[in-house]
Amino acid sequence: MKKRALLLTAVPAVALMSALSGCSSVPEGQVAGNDMNHLSLRDKRMAEKQVQVLETTPSSATPLGEVVSERCQSSMFSEAPEDKSLIVDMRAEAYRLGANAITDIKVEKRGAMGEGCWNIYKATANMLVVE
Repeated sequence: MKKRALLLTAVPAVALMSALSGCSSVPEGQVAGNDMNHLSLRDKRMAEKQVQVLETTPSSATPLGEVVSERCQSSMFSEAPEDKSLIVDMRAEAYRLGANAITDIKVEKRGAMGEGCWNIYKATANMLVVE
């Protein structure tokens, strides 16, 4: 009887710990938390210097399309990506693609346990060339 009671409490405890821990590694191609190691110092500096973050789209702007950044929160205990990290990613990509501004920034969070992350934070913005 004691063995059965121990088994009945051990199995749910293991299942709960597995569910709460999420995954221990980030899926390939995803950036975790607020890590900036995927960008060189030069890329970060040039993007910050050259790409403005605008509240509204100027009438003289030429749209270049949408830029997207996604970051993974690997478990419920790991650091969640901050908006500023997502914006740094988008500014660097916009700079690489020839834009000098981004606008209309939207950030969303979604559960992603089936994709190897606890949550995925996705930011989108419109890239512009402003004269």
